[in-house]
Amino acid sequence: MFAVWLPVLAGDSRSAWDNHVLDDARVVSLWDGNRIAGRWFADHGTGGIGSPGYVDWDAYLAFPGSSHWEAQPSRLLAAGSDIIDHTDGLSRRFVPILD
Repeated sequence: MFAVWLPVLAGDSRSAWDNHVLDDARVVSLWDGNRIAGRWFADHGTGGIGSPGYVDWDAYLAFPGSSHWEAQPSRLLAAGSDIIDHTDGLSRRFVPILD
């Protein structure tokens, strides 16, 4: 599992980033200071999240390990946005596919 962290809110910076927030051996946390991943996912409408020209953040996208990443990632399993205020959606759609 990859967690990509972006600077979006005031005070977001690599020096203030705690890469142990998702403290699980299955998680690889990455810092994307230029928000490249967030722009790419928004521009490509992956998972129905975001819009071209924006930056996706506070979102989750789940793909199986067998997904192919060419022009678009294949086999989306779960997606959602606004994790901070809607953790129930994350719990219902994402957590069950982790095991």
